[in-house]
Amino acid sequence: MPSNFWALIDMIDSRLLWAAGAAVLAGSVRGFSGFGAAMIFVPLASAIYEPKAAVILLFLVDATVTVPMLIPAFRICSWREVAPLAIGATVTVPLGVYILTVARPDLLRWVIAVAILAAVSALACGWRLRRVPNVPGTLAIGGAAGLTGGMASLSGPPIVLFWLGGQSDAPVVRANIIAFFGLTTVVIGVSYWLNGLFTEGLLVRALALMPIYALALWAGATGFRIAPSPLYRRAALLICAVAAVLALPAWDGLLR
Repeated sequence: MPSNFWALIDMIDSRLLWAAGAAVLAGSVRGFSGFGAAMIFVPLASAIYEPKAAVILLFLVDATVTVPMLIPAFRICSWREVAPLAIGATVTVPLGVYILTVARPDLLRWVIAVAILAAVSALACGWRLRRVPNVPGTLAIGGAAGLTGGMASLSGPPIVLFWLGGQSDAPVVRANIIAFFGLTTVVIGVSYWLNGLFTEGLLVRALALMPIYALALWAGATGFRIAPSPLYRRAALLICAVAAVLALPAWDGLLR
């Protein structure tokens, strides 16, 4: 029997069970909206593992399980919007990964959480894009997504708030987000690997969480197909706000 199997058995403890619960919630949100997994999983998992481990763990699980979502998304996404964002993200991902390896995790969590809450507040008050940004503006938004994606697996907030502020239909927005994640996952993964962030222990834990996350992802995607379209933007904004509050380091004392 493979040694990884016995290592997995040894790792099944209260911490892994907590991570499994976070994976259920994160997978459901990801399947429904196309984003939000990191904003749910990373803060919850960071309460039991160090934030760096939480980021890598989610990356391994999500990058593997969401592959079947890519082909349908590639067919209906707007490549005119997705491609410039992905190019911008590619440039800044290495810097984000560097920050992840050297910066204080609690400071990063404060900055990200506050930024998400500010953006969600703007949209909730009725902010919308008056016109499509020009190419430099779109590249800059992609760069912001690459930076936050590399340092905290949080590529979602900049691009989600970019697309939710526009006028595209919910299915196209969701496909755009999934396609963007698919393209940038490769760049982020290479950067993580070059920085030696993948470990055997994290790979084994990810293996345990994959089927749980996959089931939750399917349930969320099923919910999206039957949910009324106007519900999409409201649900997405609520997800961002709740996740940002959960990401605040102020909760750490209660969760540890």
